[in-house]
Amino acid sequence: MSFILGLGLGLGAGKAIPVFVPLSIAGAAAGLALLGGRVRWTRWLLFAAICMLGVVRSASIDPFPSWLSLRAQGLREVTGTVVSYPSLGEDHVAFTLRADQLPGALRVTWFPSQRTTSRVYYGDRLALVGSVRLPEVFSGFDYPAYLANQGIFATMFVDGDASVSYAGAAGNLMLRLGDRVRQSLLRRLEDSLGPREVGLAQGLLLGDRAALSDDVEDAFRRTGLMHVLAVSGLHLGIVLAGAWFALRRAGVRSAVAYPVVGLLVLLVLWIVGPRVSLVRASLLFAFLGMGSVLADLGLILRRTVNPLNGLAAAAVVILAMRPTELFEAGFQLSFAATAGILIVVSSGFRGRWQQWIHCVSDRTGRLAPLVRYALTLIAISAAAQASVAPVVAWHFGTFHPLQLGLNLVVVPTVTLALWVGLPGILLLASTGAASCVAPFGWLLRALSWTVETSARIPVVEYSVSQWFGLWLAALVVFLLLALRYSSDESS
Repeated sequence: MSFILGLGLGLGAGKAIPVFVPLSIAGAAAGLALLGGRVRWTRWLLFAAICMLGVVRSASIDPFPSWLSLRAQGLREVTGTVVSYPSLGEDHVAFTLRADQLPGALRVTWFPSQRTTSRVYYGDRLALVGSVRLPEVFSGFDYPAYLANQGIFATMFVDGDASVSYAGAAGNLMLRLGDRVRQSLLRRLEDSLGPREVGLAQGLLLGDRAALSDDVEDAFRRTGLMHVLAVSGLHLGIVLAGAWFALRRAGVRSAVAYPVVGLLVLLVLWIVGPRVSLVRASLLFAFLGMGSVLADLGLILRRTVNPLNGLAAAAVVILAMRPTELFEAGFQLSFAATAGILIVVSSGFRGRWQQWIHCVSDRTGRLAPLVRYALTLIAISAAAQASVAPVVAWHFGTFHPLQLGLNLVVVPTVTLALWVGLPGILLLASTGAASCVAPFGWLLRALSWTVETSARIPVVEYSVSQWFGLWLAALVVFLLLALRYSSDESS
């Protein structure tokens, strides 16, 4: 929190604060903390030093020079390197191009003559001819700021195959290979599933919504279930839970299982690409996995492994690399959802709601285990949704009152689809038999039908103002405090 406060101060003040000022304050605070020994207030001096380091990090960000926007309007021919995994749509391919001899990148949308000619991979060197435009604000969304946070200063539109010529390859060899594996798997899926199922599979497995039909994407947006199509901690957690269960059932001890699952995390990152939500989930697993391995080896106490510390460490690493992520809705949603779940399942909160769940489930007799599982799922899902609702209301101006109930149906369906789909895709890649992914297609159709049907409910979405997001945030904090400090005897 101290580092985030420093980033906020530095990004808000811009270049008004000379770098040597916060750096001097950080050094002085750290020196006083070391001289203070075991005095209680020394920790606050360390927090102040960390805050100033956040100011220093944000001051190192160089905005785009003023001449770049003037230059962009006259650009027609651009040569550069593809620095993102391309998004593959039905009639277009979108990717980020780092332009040669320009202090920024372009978001390129290419409309090839045929679907089969759209073979663009990470690391390709391309010479493009098209129209370059400066991004504009639309529907209240600050699109220019969103792109600027990713180092992108303009958009470019390219038509036809003659406007694109290849000039070799560059970039990281492993990422180039990973993108080729990803696109090869997608082509095999296209040969085995229908267009709607392929678009949904592409979003579910890779977080790429470019191939989704407009009606399906609108249904996910209206129901507040777009997080299902953004590869994040939910998807990684589902995959890792299945792998962990299989390893533990096979008798593999934790000190060995964690490194094996860690290799699986790297494999997912390699194929899906370094998306912020996936990097955050991977870093969280890395910190927690490292703590658990050290505890199994007897080097540290298991009670010292704190998931919230792992989440905070992941946040510091991401923000240290890209401070502007602090203001991104995706970053805020990912960390808010994870923090909400971790807080509610922590020792200070878990006993409160678990006691109530046991009291309710014990009254159902033989159905007690099933009821206990369902109520636990509701509690955890409610924690995640309550945490992200203020962020959604603030950034997107919407509120979804039925989201909690819909998640109870959609998330188990997504879990089953991932557990069935991933082995099916691997079998498809090795055998070529389309029947391997047939059950995956059935589950995708069930998921699509559920979301599209739910989107027709009149009260599924409300438009709200930004102040409603602040009110929701205050309500969530109040409810957490009420849960934390309620007496054991209260009903």
